[in-house]
Formats: sequence, structure tokens, C-alpha cells
Amino acid sequence: MRDIQPLVAPRSIAVIGASTNPNKSGGVLFSNLLGGNFQGALYPINPGAPEVMGKKAYANLSEVPEAVDLVYIVLPSQHMEAAIQQCVDAKARAACIITAGFSEAGPAGRIAQDKLRETARQAGILLAGPNTIGMINTDCGMMGSFVNFPRWEKGGISLFTQTGIFTGAVMRQIMDSNVQRPPISKSIDVGNKIDVDEVDFLDFAAGDAGTKVIGLYIESIRNPDAFLEKARALRGIKPIVLLKPGRTAEGRKASACHTGSLPSDNSPIDDQIPECGILRTEDEDDFVNTLRALAMLPKAKGKRVGVATTSGALGVIAADLIADHNLELATYDELTIGRMATIYPEWLAPSNPFDFWIGIDVKGSKEAHHTGLRAVFADPNVDLVLCTLLAPPNADFPEMGDLLRTLRRQYNKPFALVPYGSAAARWTEEVEGADIPVYPTVRAGVRALAMVAQSSV
Repeated sequence: MRDIQPLVAPRSIAVIGASTNPNKSGGVLFSNLLGGNFQGALYPINPGAPEVMGKKAYANLSEVPEAVDLVYIVLPSQHMEAAIQQCVDAKARAACIITAGFSEAGPAGRIAQDKLRETARQAGILLAGPNTIGMINTDCGMMGSFVNFPRWEKGGISLFTQTGIFTGAVMRQIMDSNVQRPPISKSIDVGNKIDVDEVDFLDFAAGDAGTKVIGLYIESIRNPDAFLEKARALRGIKPIVLLKPGRTAEGRKASACHTGSLPSDNSPIDDQIPECGILRTEDEDDFVNTLRALAMLPKAKGKRVGVATTSGALGVIAADLIADHNLELATYDELTIGRMATIYPEWLAPSNPFDFWIGIDVKGSKEAHHTGLRAVFADPNVDLVLCTLLAPPNADFPEMGDLLRTLRRQYNKPFALVPYGSAAARWTEEVEGADIPVYPTVRAGVRALAMVAQSSV
């Protein structure tokens, strides 16, 4: 087991290529480190400037008054060999190569990348990159990326990604949203994965108190046996959410051009991935939706779903999807049926899915929602709750957000909200901060609950 703390949670950082130009990658990255209030020492390395953004600059890493934990390198690829040698000479512990143009660029680039790795390996230096946007760790204030993130939510999700700009694009989209931002504290993007890999990160995450949920975007698994062993050790303790594209020959070919991953077929371990408790997702939406659910919701005691809906059609759709995802429709007990019947006409018998739209006509929107939703949440046979609710003006009432927050807090059951209609945006805003994941479709809501149930086994 390798200690990758100097790379992902450093106590001191130097930036070779820190620029006085705030629009260049080296300038943006150094500015972000300053703005993130990094808790350790920061050293800009720039032989052409006496200072960078108010910090004394050094011509060479060897002039820095300490052996730093981490060195970011933001230089053209032709200068990379000399920059790594600076790290060796200055006894740096880790380096992150931002620059692209290595194994993803073809055979010559792969040879150059292998040479960098060997030089670092002989000196005991941990490497991330090349071809990466950088690394974020809000626990120590490290905003080490050339992508600007105006807001970053601290929380229990830690990401490890083998990609270039994809991580930045997805995270920027998440962080620009006003609601439903997954609480991500760490994002470690290793680009072409020259050295530090997913097994190293699982070791780190296992012992990191701030990590509650682990998200992996990886295009290759370097050591499948070690990876599965680490995953088994974390099962039931820290959920692992995996997005691994390249399941087709075409996808594997694209991966080779993207991060220089050697075309490989990991299908022999595909059957073992769910057995180890790993939650495999299909695309970026599924990945983020699953991370959000696991970060917000408690474990499920079983896989019985109570569906509360104000649309019979959405209830039927939900029933099919629940079966598709190996979940079960809960059988409501007699007390629950009795409560539901109070907002139904005598000729109609409640069932699951529980469609209480007619209750809005019988009792009014507020009473129908209070009675109908509480009945489903309170039922002892319900392990997970799916609410697919129409939100037109005649179904809306001012205290809807308060009701949903109260039910989530009082019953503490995994709960997905899928609202439709004019008041949907307001309901979403009103449950912000209450650990209620909101999804745009029934499929997404059911899928999220299925992932919670799977991770709870």
C-alpha cells in the first residue's frame, strides 16, 4: 500500500509554470490555489518574474526553502523532462502533470510518458496526469485546477477520475446549479493515469474520515484483482460508484485516443463488480444521480417501495421500472389502507402505487397530500419511498416544502422526489438542504432508489 497523501492532501505546493498572466493555465491554476485558501505553503516557480500574484517567485524548484509535498507542472510537453528532474533534485514527494500530448497522442508520446514515469519511480515520486485539469481537495483548501469553479460544495463524496477536461465540464455544470449540488469535497483527476491509480485511491479513501461515498470514472483497471479486493473490503462501509466506459470495441478505441489507455477488455471481471458491492452506472447523468442519492439518503432496510403519486400513468410507469430494477412494490398494511381510504371515495380501494389525485377533489390539496404522503412514509412495510407528484396550481399549496422536509426527517427513509408542473421548481428549492434528492423523470428516481437499496445489502 502506497501513501498518496502528498499528492491528494499535500501540506505544501509548488507550481512550475505559475504565470503572471491570469488568463494562462498556469496563472489560473495558481490563482485558484490562492483563492481556495490552501492551508499550507505555496511557491510559484517562474524564472522570469520576481513574484506571482503577490507571492515571491523562484527561478527553480531547488531554490524553495523546503522539500514540497506536491508540484503542479504547467509547461509545454518539451519541457516536461527537465521539470520532472527539478522535482527529483528538490526531493519533491509528488507531481501532477497538467500538460497533454503524451500517451494519448501516439507511440512517441507514450515513450515520453513512460520515461517520465521511470524517472519519478526511481526517485520515489508519486505522479498524476499528464492530460489532467488538476485536483481539488476542499478539506485542505487545494483548488489545484486551471478550471474556475466559483462554488464548491464540501461534503462526503470523493471522486477519482481518469480523464482530461470531462471532470471539469461535469463539475462546473454541477456547481453552477443553485440546487441539488452533490456534496463533493475531493476530485482527483489523474488524466492518463501515468502512475497513481484507482487501487491507490481506494486505499486512501478507506482511511479518509471525510470520504463517505467514492465515485470512480476510469477507462481501464490496471490491476483487476487488487481493485476487486479493495472494493470487497469497503463493501457496506463506503459505497463505490463506478462509471467505466469502453464496454464496446468502438468505445475502447476511443479511450485509447482520449487518455492513451491501452485497449483492454475488462469483461472477465464484469460479473464480479456487483458482487463486490460496486454500483456500476451507465452514463454521466446516472453517475451524478447515484452519487447524489448515496450522499443524501440513509441505507435502506429492504427493497420494498411505496409509491405515492398524483398521476395514475406515472404510477404504472413506476411499477414497471421498480420490477425492472429488482425492487418490489410494498404491500400496505391494514392501518395504512385505512388512512388512505379517508381521502378516497367509498367506491375506490387504495393500492400501491397509491394515486391520490382524486383525494385532492375530495379533501383539497393540502389535506390530500398530508394524509396520502404520511400514510406511505409511515407504513412499516415500506423501505423506500418514491413520490411522483404533479404540481399544477390546483395541486399546490404553500406548505408543500415544509411537509416534504418533515416527512424526510421524521421517518428517515430513502426518498426520491419526482415533481412535474408549474410548482416543481419551487418545491425543489424548498427542499434544498433537507437531503431530499429530486429527479426529472420516474426512471431516474427509481434508478437512484435501486442504487441505494443495492448499496445497503
